[in-house]
Amino acid sequence: MNCTDYTIRKITVSELPRLTELFNYNDIDSMISENTSLIQNGSGDIFILLEGEKILGELHVRYENNDPLEAVRCVRAYLYAYRVHKDSQGIGLGKLLMKTVIDTLAAEGYSEFTIGVEDDNDRALHIYKAFGFSEVVSRKYEEYQGDGYEYNLYLKRLL
Repeated sequence: MNCTDYTIRKITVSELPRLTELFNYNDIDSMISENTSLIQNGSGDIFILLEGEKILGELHVRYENNDPLEAVRCVRAYLYAYRVHKDSQGIGLGKLLMKTVIDTLAAEGYSEFTIGVEDDNDRALHIYKAFGFSEVVSRKYEEYQGDGYEYNLYLKRLL
């Protein structure tokens, strides 16, 4: 993998419909509305990994949340909806995306990061632990577009 072939940047509101290239949303309009609001009010961003103009990965970030275990502005960022296109997995692109996002947010002053992972997602858990997400701070349940998810919320603290 030659890292110079890839770009990582924040998605713009007008590009939000392109996220369907990575995930089959039950309600695309709802996804666009929700993410437009997060981006425009400054409480979240979505980082995308591109090869040319093709989206290969995404990682959503919340800077604040009602649950301080997840996110506290300027201290703890919540990472979620971490996806890499199935044809691009296993070659280090997910690690590149995660490292870039953490480094970017650390440079902005964030010293803690949380991420959720379902019990049966061994591949994600392995990656998260390699990045230092080792402390379980909460057991969570949420519903998104009609699907329910139960997972552990892991914490990573920068040294």
